[in-house]
Amino acid sequence: MRNALILPALLTLSTLAAPAFATQDWDLDADGTITWSEVEDMRKRTFETFDTDQNGVLDSAEYTAFDAARSEAAEKNPTSLSLRAVSGLARENTDLNLDGQVTRAELETALRTWFDRIDTDGDGVITKGEY
Repeated sequence: MRNALILPALLTLSTLAAPAFATQDWDLDADGTITWSEVEDMRKRTFETFDTDQNGVLDSAEYTAFDAARSEAAEKNPTSLSLRAVSGLARENTDLNLDGQVTRAELETALRTWFDRIDTDGDGVITKGEY
């Protein structure tokens, strides 16, 4: 019953949060590049937004809302980076211990892998030519 009530609320929340996953929002200082610290800030905002019970993990319903937000952002602004965020941050890439929930540490590890994959020249900065 709890999930039946929470899921619609989370999906509503995901609709409101979707713009936070647009490419321009990753580049917090608007300098045309995306640094690891900006990605880390996105991870923190993700948990603030989607960890509705504030227990430090994204459970199945919370991660479903996060999935929906990324997909909606990619639909509205189909950049290479937003499309990569949909697939690269899918639950199968972030739930590293396969327990059905994603911790802050798991998301950080997955984001680091995702960031390093996009940062093809390895300079620690994602530039337009890389996404």
